[in-house]
Amino acid sequence: MTGNRCGAPLRLLPWTTPAGGACYLSTDDSESLLSLIADEAEEELLRAAEEATEGDAGPRELRRALRDVLRIAVSRGARLVQEEAQPCEHGATERCGGKTFCCGCRRQIYL
Repeated sequence: MTGNRCGAPLRLLPWTTPAGGACYLSTDDSESLLSLIADEAEEELLRAAEEATEGDAGPRELRRALRDVLRIAVSRGARLVQEEAQPCEHGATERCGGKTFCCGCRRQIYL
């Protein structure tokens, strides 16, 4: 689920409230401190999910990994739709630190 607050889209964060509810971030700055922390948390959760599928994780760990990956997919999908509304015209991309960036404007591209 995504939403808007005063016209700014809300980013679904990769963590939940203590009660298990969704957490959202309202910012237009993908380089804000909380945005960068969320990016790093997503990367860590994806690495953990990958390790769980390669190892001998039990059903509980696999369920947790799937839940985390689904939350990240929903969040990135919503941001991708937002970015498609303002496409980057440079066309060339590069990977750096596990992330994809536009070679022209250095904007992160969420895949």
